[in-house]
Amino acid sequence: MIRLFTLTTIFWFAVVSFISYFGDDEPIWPWMAICAILAVALIIQTIHFRFRGIYSIEPHKNPRGMGARLVILRTVLIPGGVVSFITMIMLLHQNNTRPSSAETLATTGATAIASLNAAKQIMGSAQTQILILILTSWTPKGYEKRQVVRETTIRLLPQNTAQVAFTYKFIIGEAPNARVRETMGSKIKAEQDRHDDLLILPVSDTYEDLSLKVFRGLEWANKFKFDFLCKTDDDIFVRWDVVARELMELGPTHYYWRGLAYWDILPITNPQNKNIEHQFKLGMFPPFVAGSLYIFSRDVVTLLTYPGPRLFTKNEDQNVGIWLHPYNIKPIHDKRIQQWDVCEDDMLAKHFSDAFTPLESMHDMYKNVIENRPLCQGFRQVYCAACYSCLGRSNHWRDWGVACDSVRGITNIEKNELYQGKASVDIKDSMPEISKKDEWILPGLLTDASSVYSDTDDWARLHWAIWTTDPATTWQPRHFQAIETLFVHNPNVVLIIMSNTLPSDFFVDYIRQGYKIHILSFSKELLLARKWFFSPNTEDWLQRWDEWVVAGKFFPVHLADYLRLVALYKYGGLYMDMDALWVRAPGDAMTEFIGADLSDYDGDRVWTLDDQNTYLANGVMRFQRGRSMFRHIADSYFTVTNYDPECFNCGGPKAFTMYVKTHRTTLESNGLKILPREALYPYNWKEIEPALRPSKNADEEIRRIEEHSIGLHLYGKVTSKKSIEEGSVVAAALKIWGLDLFAMSSSSMPTLQGPKTLYYPTTSSSSVLPVLHGSKGLLLERQPGAFRGIDAVFVRGALRPSSLSSSASSIVIVVKKAAVMISVQEGFVAMDTSAAGTRKIELDMGENVTMAQLNTMLSRIRYLPPITTASHGWDGSDQVTIQVSFGQMQQKLVIPVVRRVIKT
Repeated sequence: MIRLFTLTTIFWFAVVSFISYFGDDEPIWPWMAICAILAVALIIQTIHFRFRGIYSIEPHKNPRGMGARLVILRTVLIPGGVVSFITMIMLLHQNNTRPSSAETLATTGATAIASLNAAKQIMGSAQTQILILILTSWTPKGYEKRQVVRETTIRLLPQNTAQVAFTYKFIIGEAPNARVRETMGSKIKAEQDRHDDLLILPVSDTYEDLSLKVFRGLEWANKFKFDFLCKTDDDIFVRWDVVARELMELGPTHYYWRGLAYWDILPITNPQNKNIEHQFKLGMFPPFVAGSLYIFSRDVVTLLTYPGPRLFTKNEDQNVGIWLHPYNIKPIHDKRIQQWDVCEDDMLAKHFSDAFTPLESMHDMYKNVIENRPLCQGFRQVYCAACYSCLGRSNHWRDWGVACDSVRGITNIEKNELYQGKASVDIKDSMPEISKKDEWILPGLLTDASSVYSDTDDWARLHWAIWTTDPATTWQPRHFQAIETLFVHNPNVVLIIMSNTLPSDFFVDYIRQGYKIHILSFSKELLLARKWFFSPNTEDWLQRWDEWVVAGKFFPVHLADYLRLVALYKYGGLYMDMDALWVRAPGDAMTEFIGADLSDYDGDRVWTLDDQNTYLANGVMRFQRGRSMFRHIADSYFTVTNYDPECFNCGGPKAFTMYVKTHRTTLESNGLKILPREALYPYNWKEIEPALRPSKNADEEIRRIEEHSIGLHLYGKVTSKKSIEEGSVVAAALKIWGLDLFAMSSSSMPTLQGPKTLYYPTTSSSSVLPVLHGSKGLLLERQPGAFRGIDAVFVRGALRPSSLSSSASSIVIVVKKAAVMISVQEGFVAMDTSAAGTRKIELDMGENVTMAQLNTMLSRIRYLPPITTASHGWDGSDQVTIQVSFGQMQQKLVIPVVRRVIKT
């Protein structure tokens, strides 16, 4: 009994010592330590008895008559077992009686905050109410950090008003052990009495239980009224003034989750990393955001705390992503939130970790803000911030094994197609719809987010062009004529010319006739303000605009390449160079296409599409908005790190060709049409000059081109200083498809223009079935009987003031009366591709009709041959009469129709 009592006393005192050192939140360690000491003592005693028995010459007789084994059993094993059992029971009891609520802590020196004290927590009736939760701890460093946060970043919060109100709370759990509770309890009580901003929750305060701590904080928050919840840490400097302004502008919303986003990230398995993850067994994490700062809308907090079983992993940021994954809520990436030892002047959240050396001060950053200095003035800017430009910085984020996607955020580089060149690729990005919150760029047409056509079936009406040089020295009549060929074939298009040089009234003569043509001014400041960039990297490239101007002679070309990418990505439509003539309108309004041309330089074969040295020319192309291809192309070239000011075509044809070459199968199976060379570039850059000189067969050549092409490119870089001579192929095209509006000083009056003869193609001399070249597809197909292309019917010339009325509030010229009458002798005429047709059509267009509206109507006319029977055939001839009344103009066209047999 004496031995048992002695052992018990010694071990219990040892238990108290180990508990004080290790902490009662980890009872296994003192238990194991006591067991180890007991095991050592028992081994020593056992060895002692054995050796004593070995060195005895005669068997030793115990006075009590007990053998050696019985002695060991009674003096070592039984007492040791009893002590171990009692120690285990006491440790488990001590663990079960740990403080389990904030109320218990209050009795031991810390102050609890009653979570149901609604009077202090509900923020009132502000339009936007924001609750901030700041994770902190019981440690002395946590105590100091809270005071620094109160003296710096919290002071950036705006005063509560009727528009916005803030409430913030520091979140701490239970004291991790009795020693911390004794040393810090009174300080925390005094801190709470002084500031009333602590929230002590019944949860472990250890790093391993961080996810549970965050969850309990969200549960507490879910009891109250607010619009946004912001979670951050006590070592993060947050620009609360910027956060407040942006959330106030955003206003209450739904399913909002914002932060530094991560996608396709694998769990950390390195045992040396404190963030090693053992619990998550499903491969890659769902999308999540960095824990340094994230923002939820009110409904997301409700979803996160919905009652039910949930997995708790070690890292709270990844845990939030796991919890939200079933709801299909995706994070909004914000690169301005960083968690490393980096600093950028536009950051929202800057980490001040104790591990960063040398240490820097939140007080200094706060002074920078209130004194209107750059945020990072005086701070370390050695390392590259994630998703920022790394020019002049070390530790590039790509070296970490990650890529940066402008939409998704930080991604696993092995999963990023841009760096791996994989065949599968995303096709279309989700794009914002036009809304009342948008800022109008072109009133009634274009906002900073979308256009009135972008998400409709009329998206192809949008046409884009670019002009960046001085029109006094570079604009020529041929550029007006290029625009006129567009309006002849497609009078109802909306043409937006992006220019930083053209005056606002440059196209007033066309606008007066009702044609929709707009000049959209741009500059570095305007592009940045309108967010005309794809990612942080392309934004940085725009910011360095002034450097690129002097860095190389091709910047105007590169800027034009960039602008067409942005315009088609944000709004969709058709882009055309200003040296592109149209000989026919595309056969449908839905196909997305880009044209191909051939290079004659063998060095290009390393990046061109095929053995013929085919490349994609971005001079004419049409796409719906949101095509991911444009974002990937921009991010691969228009960045500070990748941009080459001396490479002429790296951001244009070469970039398009390389991207499509890598993903061609996927892109073509998802709607991309690569047009053959003759469709848009019937002449290459070497062949175009002869087309400017007189030719005996110019008219026949135009017919040949129109048969197979929809466009004719002039290659302005080659021909801008060459004259278009009378009798040339190009002159013939401009003569046929000109509106004669750019020379308003002339005496040209409105004139009805049309073909001398309409040739209707059929398969035989006895057939009325039209010839359809199915291999071309609808886009390039000439519709038999349509008055388009070489057979276009339209009014050219300008209306005069004597024949029109004009509203003082509008410069558009309209006529008081317009009418169209169409008749046919044998066959039929129709105004719609699906209509059956009739012998005669009379259209009274009423009052206030513009020339553009009249030509739109005329472009819809279609001839249909007569119906043949066994007793009555078609002799292959007919006649269409078109009469147009347009103000004082009264004109008529009599157009013979002749059947043309085409061998197939």
